[in-house]
Amino acid sequence: MITQAIPNFSNKTALIIHKTDGNVDALLSQLRRFNIESVCQWPPRAKDFAPVDIVFFDVDNGFDGMFPWSQAPIPLIAIIGSETPGRLAWAISQNPSAYLTTPIGSKGVFQALVTAFHNHTDRADLQREVADLRERLRCRPLVVHTILRIMSILAIDEDAAFRLIRDESMRRRVSVEACCQELEAQADSFLSTIPELSRSIARK
Repeated sequence: MITQAIPNFSNKTALIIHKTDGNVDALLSQLRRFNIESVCQWPPRAKDFAPVDIVFFDVDNGFDGMFPWSQAPIPLIAIIGSETPGRLAWAISQNPSAYLTTPIGSKGVFQALVTAFHNHTDRADLQREVADLRERLRCRPLVVHTILRIMSILAIDEDAAFRLIRDESMRRRVSVEACCQELEAQADSFLSTIPELSRSIARK
């Protein structure tokens, strides 16, 4: 069973985009227990969220364009009071990492914080993996072109050509796709860029 460490929230900074009321007072009280510095703001005025580690936001009074991003760079926690379909749909469209329902009492905030930070990290990791796969897919024709070129030069089969590129990518400490990009960029000295290619040509 794989377990994830509980984040350390000490010295984090939270922005609470919500009108001051009893729920915000309860939220501030719990955040102080975790040594989280908090700023309450309504209406939302922040444009630069760089100093902020996490955002709590009011779903009931939220509106389109409240945040200056399409993908949140930090964890978001939606504070939900009204469970009407329209408000819930809007909350989901903001891609929060966790939810906190009102009334906010003495429990629930820590769970929301842990969930938000873990979900945000997992989502960011997944986005990086997808971006990497898309880049590899984009470079696939180039890899095939390089393999065919080496097959033609050395009169070897596809597997041998790929092994040669793979070994060269390991030598350069880059991905196979990046290696092919570098090789094709050195078209005038294509043969000499790979030591194994040069040795193979010399033996012929």
